[in-house]
Amino acid sequence: MTIIEYIQQPEHPWIDTTKYSLAQIIMFFTGSVLWLICYIDTIKDIFKKKSINIPVGCVLTNYGWEIAACTVFVPDMGLLLVIAYWAWMILDTFIFISTFKYGNKQMLIPFFKKNAHFFIIIGILISFSTQSTFMFCGFDIPMAPISGDIINLYMSAAFLYLLFIPGYEGNSMVTAWSKFLGTGIINVMFFTKYPDNYFLATIGISCAILDIMYIVLLHKKNNKTLQLS
Repeated sequence: MTIIEYIQQPEHPWIDTTKYSLAQIIMFFTGSVLWLICYIDTIKDIFKKKSINIPVGCVLTNYGWEIAACTVFVPDMGLLLVIAYWAWMILDTFIFISTFKYGNKQMLIPFFKKNAHFFIIIGILISFSTQSTFMFCGFDIPMAPISGDIINLYMSAAFLYLLFIPGYEGNSMVTAWSKFLGTGIINVMFFTKYPDNYFLATIGISCAILDIMYIVLLHKKNNKTLQLS
């Protein structure tokens, strides 16, 4: 269902308890609040450190997913979630815009660093077009957790790259923990909803493993015990 179709329908409940149990709704909102903390911490670091503490490629895939999830694949947990998805997209808009200013700090190859703006534009176009068609063509399930977790798996791996950029100060333990816990709780919620979806469960476990690796290695880096070469 697109956002236009959703608006044209009669009144929607604020929270739809006919499709999700109270426990599932609480878990989803808890994970969403943790992701909101991740966004706020990222925005804080943009002002404080003049850097992006989320891998630039992940900003593009995540922002493209949010635009798609807000327009061509409306969440089915109620009106509150529809509003929340739009709020998160607006927050992420600022993070996306900031990649034009600070994203090249993550790029080590001179060609990509010099042409960062071009690749950011190409990246967001590819991100939105592929994910919106993935959702629109019915390859995802309600709330779009499959496409979201595919992005999360890429994100979890890409965070490890940030640890080894010379002189890079964009790593954040707050972002690391909030991303890990937020994703983990939401994945547990979807496993209770779709216990036979082993693909979703496998991606969720893989995300958790990589997120824990990042937290451990970031702790070592902060304590000057991580070998960077």
